[in-house]
Amino acid sequence: MPIYELHCAPVRFPGIILACACALLVAGPAAARSALVLPYPPSIGSIPAATYDDYGNRIGDAELTYEKKPDGNIYLRAVASMQDGARNLIEAEFAEIGKGEGLRVLWERSLSHDEGGKPLVLVEVDHERGEARCNPPEGSGEDVEVLKLPKNDRVANTVMSLLFLPLVRGEEKNLKYQSFLCRGGARFMDFVAKRGDEGATGELIEISFGPDLGWVISRVAASLVPKLRFWFDPALEGDYIAHRMPLYGGGPEVVVTRDGVSAHRLMAE
Repeated sequence: MPIYELHCAPVRFPGIILACACALLVAGPAAARSALVLPYPPSIGSIPAATYDDYGNRIGDAELTYEKKPDGNIYLRAVASMQDGARNLIEAEFAEIGKGEGLRVLWERSLSHDEGGKPLVLVEVDHERGEARCNPPEGSGEDVEVLKLPKNDRVANTVMSLLFLPLVRGEEKNLKYQSFLCRGGARFMDFVAKRGDEGATGELIEISFGPDLGWVISRVAASLVPKLRFWFDPALEGDYIAHRMPLYGGGPEVVVTRDGVSAHRLMAE
């Protein structure tokens, strides 16, 4: 949705201001937009999936859906859950750039529930308005935190299944972007993603990603941070296969795989 500004100029007659002549101006197209150009999803529709623990035991349901809206925008919705009540929901919407040049993310949000089913912070990034928000649960007594997005907006919280496709397709060797984090206070953090060796995953492409802390610090921190991974199938134009990450900040690490894919296979070292 475009951002509008109302500019008024007073209309004067001798000694009297009778009215304001107002002009409704649309903000310039580059006033607040994501700088990331994302590929189209390899397929539109729903991908049934499941949630597994580190031992390959199925512990809940999952689903990833790309939907084409009547206005031509693309809507993303993904859910991963555990049987005990923990759950993560992400959503995003994309608009087409030019005539098939790619997609630009308009907004994205994520909401998790802990193991007791209690909602956690709602994380929102509005790329069109140029702001990111940490919305604490109702009744928590905590304040909403709002930050302006960086001028060169490369924030990507929920859209990695598209963001990483240039790596999968061999168009890029590594990819740098930012994430908006709420746990421990609202802030932006630099992230980097890179394509790994196929290894035990056979023909699948593995993408590892995490905080961009510099080469030396990253090697030291590698054993301290979660193993964040996405897997894609190049035979299906880079279609999403699975990912591994915490269900929420500080929560249990899970592996989400589309139906028919072995979690054991992906976790094999």
